[in-house]
Amino acid sequence: MAFYQVRAVDNSGRTVTRTFEAENDVQLLSFLDFLNLTPIKISRRPQFIGRILHLIHTRKINKKELVDMFENMHLLVKSGVPLGAGLWDMAEDIDNPAIRDMLHDVSFRVQSGLSFSSAMARYERVLGTIAVNLIRIGEETGSLDRVFKDIADHYARIEDFKAKVKQALIYPAFALFAIFSALIFWLVFVLPKLSELFQGLNVQLPAITVAVLSVSNFVKNYILYIFLGIATLFILLNVARMKNERFRYITDRALLKVPIISMVLYNFNYAFFSEYMRLMITAGVPLIETLETLRDSFNNRVFKRALAFMRDFVSEGGSISGGMRRTRLFPSLMVRMISVGEETGGLDDQLEYLSEYYYNKLDYITQNIAKIIEPVIIITVGGMMAIIMISLLLPIYDLISQIGRGF
Repeated sequence: MAFYQVRAVDNSGRTVTRTFEAENDVQLLSFLDFLNLTPIKISRRPQFIGRILHLIHTRKINKKELVDMFENMHLLVKSGVPLGAGLWDMAEDIDNPAIRDMLHDVSFRVQSGLSFSSAMARYERVLGTIAVNLIRIGEETGSLDRVFKDIADHYARIEDFKAKVKQALIYPAFALFAIFSALIFWLVFVLPKLSELFQGLNVQLPAITVAVLSVSNFVKNYILYIFLGIATLFILLNVARMKNERFRYITDRALLKVPIISMVLYNFNYAFFSEYMRLMITAGVPLIETLETLRDSFNNRVFKRALAFMRDFVSEGGSISGGMRRTRLFPSLMVRMISVGEETGGLDDQLEYLSEYYYNKLDYITQNIAKIIEPVIIITVGGMMAIIMISLLLPIYDLISQIGRGF
């Protein structure tokens, strides 16, 4: 594939400049004609620049917009409208230029003879590996309308969960920010003044006061370096996670042991596993391929490694439940229900029950996460303020006692 920068005139006489991806000049000109664009100037772009621009352009697509897109595709297929022409009509009604360009490209390739799944596979980074596989299976089995509906429902559920988590974390985030700001204010502005006062009065300071004032002086003198160090550490951790697979596995495993965070991560990954496996099994994807696709779709390296083990275990003749049991990552209830589903031939039903169960648990957690975190915040604030107040009151009490003895 080559990338081209094209300056062209559209039907309304406006001049547009865009970057296009095409196999050759002939395909590019055919695509421009398909879009009703008359080229004025065409120049090739370096491959790496074209890829970067394409990545930036497609990053503008969010999951909520994909939900609407797949809902519309479901209606399109169900109504019997040809996909190639229908996608063009869909694109004309979409405001996001990234989705509109994607649909135009898919429509052009479908009408040029490429299969719909192959055209959509070009946007796997945007749509996700599992969605692309489901579309391929749906096209092969003639069940695209159901596949589109399943993908839309799943994305809608994920987005609903993310929105609830963000909403639930607003209060704790605001509280932590307020606490951190107040603490910095005391350490940088208030305590240094009191330190000068105590020194001027020659007050004998207790150990706790000396410790608090030492921390205050350190923060005041090195606050910029502290923030710079925290930012540098954050960047280095992210780079290490991207470059070192072993380090990413260790940090992912550590996250699964952090209170509250672990509850969200475990239940989300259990629901993710159950939902996607149900979708793929229902669509008729072979079991080994299902486990392999699931492995590639997990972000958490602990679950990714567990899925790799399960795939190997099943390929050697083992059962899904047996592989799950050996990973020691999945709860007994989940393993038992999947085992029953394998024995009775109702695995898809059991997976549906499990996905609903864990999504309901997630919903409960997100609705109550603020109540769970609130005691931790209160104890933390109370502890910090108690230490500061004690460190200030003790020398003041000694000073008052000395004044009293003087009279």
